[in-house]
Amino acid sequence: MNNISKNIINFRENKQKIDIPKIKKTGLSISDGYEIQNEIYNHYSKSEEFTGWKIGCTTKVMQKYLKIPSPCLGRVMKKNILKGDSKVDFMNFIRPGVECEIGVILSKEFDINTKKPLEKIIEKIVPSIEIVDDRWPDYKKEKTAILIADDFFASSIVYGEGININDIKDLSNIRGFMSCNNSKLGEGKGSDILQDPLNALRWFLEFNFKDNNVPKAGDLISLGSIVQTYWVNQNDTIKIDLEKIGKVEVQFK
Repeated sequence: MNNISKNIINFRENKQKIDIPKIKKTGLSISDGYEIQNEIYNHYSKSEEFTGWKIGCTTKVMQKYLKIPSPCLGRVMKKNILKGDSKVDFMNFIRPGVECEIGVILSKEFDINTKKPLEKIIEKIVPSIEIVDDRWPDYKKEKTAILIADDFFASSIVYGEGININDIKDLSNIRGFMSCNNSKLGEGKGSDILQDPLNALRWFLEFNFKDNNVPKAGDLISLGSIVQTYWVNQNDTIKIDLEKIGKVEVQFK
């Protein structure tokens, strides 16, 4: 296992900011980042199940915010995926943030090795609050590759009941809103996600997955934030509302 993989695992398990010497990170490529991410997945998958994926930087607002021009992937453990309005422990995070996202759940017909029309492989479209965790002393000083190595801020996902894909014709015109303690934080449209949220799913399905770290039937994929990340405080209640798709909220206790 790469020394960076071991370091990230150690810092995560001790709930400490990840502090890796610059010399160890110099020259890392994007593919190196995913290789380290895969090693970390292999370590945790011995005892934990992973059923969630996050796609970061699929909107101009997030690309501008993070200064990263292309989408990035991360993994989410099953135990950190919560359905319906939820409460989470603020102290379980280093520095939690929230994002207003459109998510999809892969259907029973999904098989990574078999190409089928999107309407056949999507069980549901769901409102998704991605809870990101800033595990770095200053993420703005970190390169994309090392952020990918640490699952690109992935932590948890809270999602709502959602709707069947056949119940909606156009995701690009869907408007979404996010609020904190009933005060509006921001809004966006489905078209903010690569012109159409399903384009993010297409990008995802064409990704070069490694070994057994592949999407499976029933997995939840959060397709990207239409509102800039909001860094929460303890006792904040975050709500998102996606037109025609639904609402969901999470409280940080």
